Amino acid sequence: MFRKIPVLLTVILFVVSLAACGNKPLPQSAATAVPMASIPTPAPASTASPVTTPAAALAAGKPSEADSGETVSELSPVAGTYQFSEGPAADETGNVYFSDVSAGKIYKWSPDGQVTVFLDGLKGPNGLAFDGNGMLIGCEGGNGRLLSIDPQGQITVLADQYNKSRFNEPNDLWIDPQGGIYFTDPAYQSPVVQDGEHVYYLSPDRSQVIRVIDNMVRPNGIVGTADGKTLYVADHGAGRTFAYDIVADGVLSNQRLFVSTGSDGMTLDAGGNLYLTTPNQVRVFDAAGKHLRDIPTEENPTNVVFAGDEGQTLFITARTAVYTLRMSTGSASVSSGAVTVSKTQGFILSSFAVVEGGALPAEYTCDGASATLSLAWKGAPAGTQSYAVIMHHVAGPEDVHWYWVLYNIPADVTSLPKNSVGIGTLGTNSVNGKTAYSPPCSKGPGEKAYTYTIYALSAQPQFAVPASQVNREVLLAAIQNITLASAELHVTYARK
Repeated sequence: MFRKIPVLLTVILFVVSLAACGNKPLPQSAATAVPMASIPTPAPASTASPVTTPAAALAAGKPSEADSGETVSELSPVAGTYQFSEGPAADETGNVYFSDVSAGKIYKWSPDGQVTVFLDGLKGPNGLAFDGNGMLIGCEGGNGRLLSIDPQGQITVLADQYNKSRFNEPNDLWIDPQGGIYFTDPAYQSPVVQDGEHVYYLSPDRSQVIRVIDNMVRPNGIVGTADGKTLYVADHGAGRTFAYDIVADGVLSNQRLFVSTGSDGMTLDAGGNLYLTTPNQVRVFDAAGKHLRDIPTEENPTNVVFAGDEGQTLFITARTAVYTLRMSTGSASVSSGAVTVSKTQGFILSSFAVVEGGALPAEYTCDGASATLSLAWKGAPAGTQSYAVIMHHVAGPEDVHWYWVLYNIPADVTSLPKNSVGIGTLGTNSVNGKTAYSPPCSKGPGEKAYTYTIYALSAQPQFAVPASQVNREVLLAAIQNITLASAELHVTYARK
């Protein structure tokens, strides 16, 4: 008898709960269908519920949305398949044009979710922006050019050289109120052509190019304030972002460290807050450099812009993914609120031994056992036939060191164990020139940054040199046109 009482009470409580729920509407899913035009829509990556991540809580330990009553926003994937999305730019009607660097395409996204190909056949298109005449200005890194593209897709070359030498790889740009164009010129996929990796300014009348910054390791993201008084530039190679005063005729002065965080692309909102794209998140800082919040993404974001009918949609390119995020007050409300990250497929590289941005354990360096790092990857695009891995460190504008070059990794392999042997073909390292892994052994003071990159390839690379001469540059040249996607893992190391 007494054993039946708890069961009876449970049944009564369950019935009461059902009655209470019957008086409330059931919650609707935040996800919405995204219509497409001319681009096949991939199958849903997961039927599981989205993962809610309180963005502000990541950095400040704030209570979650359930505890604080903050509004949850949906980080929604844009339909389509991309190899390396980059460089979004919004036109005056709210459409967004963005690049696929590896595919050589520029896409057009409209606020109703439709995506179409605007332009094809480019070589490494990257940062984009609209000028005052409605022309799309773009960086074409593969050809070292700055382009102007009219609404019909007709191309005019604005600049392609400085001091009679072609640019390295124009990457990102910002157009000032007078119509002048600031643009960064790093070298990621090719050797440095100029005497370093610098920042330039093309005059409003398009008659003169001047070099305005010449002391960065690898400049990347760039944006200026609407009043034309302040320019922000990220030194991606040094892991820092700087601010400058804009003087007449494009000249810059008063260089100052804004935050000790590098960035790929960046943007500003109406309140003057700066959005930086960093590994697996967009970081937001106010005009004084105070960290406001983080917006997590499953893939490393590459660039951001505000768009939509009222400028309330944050558009985020993230390598093989593209996201939109509805902001509550036209991009000004950034200090609170949670973000829901939808489960999407993406090419991701990780390691059981170290987290993204973490310190490399000593056993993987010359201070320890000199072991190769265990790696694992997932989300490779369809058509992947092989993989390649490179580990490198940028020591200076013309000083890149590489420690591990591995290619011909079979398509059915999705991980490398510690001290991997017999998987793939080794290339040479830059430390001793041998066909082997060489552990990082930095002799300089302070913490150094190292990058592991996995490349998903549509074929095995072909070389014109013997295997004993395949180094980082040779491999990158061989896979330039067969890379479907790439993913990175960033680590640090400081010698004791």
